[in-house]
Amino acid sequence: MLKAIREQTDAPFLAFDFKGDLGTDSEGKGYGLDKLFDATIIQPPRQPIPLDVMFVANRDDFTFSESALRFRESFGRLKGSTLGAKQRTAVAEAAESALRINQPCELRHVRDALRTVYVNKGMPEDWATAALDDICRFPLFSPSMTPAEFFRQSWIIRLPQEVPEVSRGIVVNLMLDALDSYLNSLPDSSMPDGRHRSLRTLCVIDEAHRILGSKLPSLANLIRMSRSKGGAIMLISQSPDDFSGEEDEFLSEMGLIGAFATNAKPTSVTRIFGKGANLAKLTTGQGVVKVRGEESARRVQAWQK
Repeated sequence: MLKAIREQTDAPFLAFDFKGDLGTDSEGKGYGLDKLFDATIIQPPRQPIPLDVMFVANRDDFTFSESALRFRESFGRLKGSTLGAKQRTAVAEAAESALRINQPCELRHVRDALRTVYVNKGMPEDWATAALDDICRFPLFSPSMTPAEFFRQSWIIRLPQEVPEVSRGIVVNLMLDALDSYLNSLPDSSMPDGRHRSLRTLCVIDEAHRILGSKLPSLANLIRMSRSKGGAIMLISQSPDDFSGEEDEFLSEMGLIGAFATNAKPTSVTRIFGKGANLAKLTTGQGVVKVRGEESARRVQAWQK
């Protein structure tokens, strides 16, 4: 599918690779998507991502406050997070303060600002301060490129198991937030044939079960709203069960959903593909697909033995 997309468009590509096999490895193995899309492979924290991930387009009160709240939502969706009311207020205040003072603003600036907010409020250190301390142990981002500059190029972000969970989580959450802000700030994509929008960027999340269920607002926004802006999101996961934590509206906005043989729970299969879909009885090469707007799924032969 990705090869076919590349043959029809020169749109840039952003991929999150949790297994390390989307690009070409040192032995020439892997899926070679780096060569197909002329993509740069980056593995933070060994290589910081050259994106100003906390970029603000306008330096006004409204933008600072809006950006601070977006950061709080992305930070608060990290695995294991338990932000209470006071923590939520403190994180938003710290992010807004850091954004106002620093240009560009980095994660270490938010960490320092949060420490100040906690001291001023007499709050003891907790999960929020500890998580930011862990995040800032490594140089995950270097703000050398604006979102417009960064997302015009193709990238594969490798996040294998040895990368700490909190680092992987903040990288994905903040980058999706930056992509959402960037795409939805653009005018609608052109329609050369009068029917289909030109593709501006393609975002691929392999092993998507790692972030599904987190109810990340930016991911939902990208799926629901970026189509008119030329955005496309591809989620690759192990089973329909992985989507059980997402809203029905989230799933209904997916343009194409497909699955091969799996022993997924019948309730998950029915929720996504509708009544009558059965993934357990598919033979090799067969799949079930559902196109947005169609009432029922269809069985297809994807390949022959």
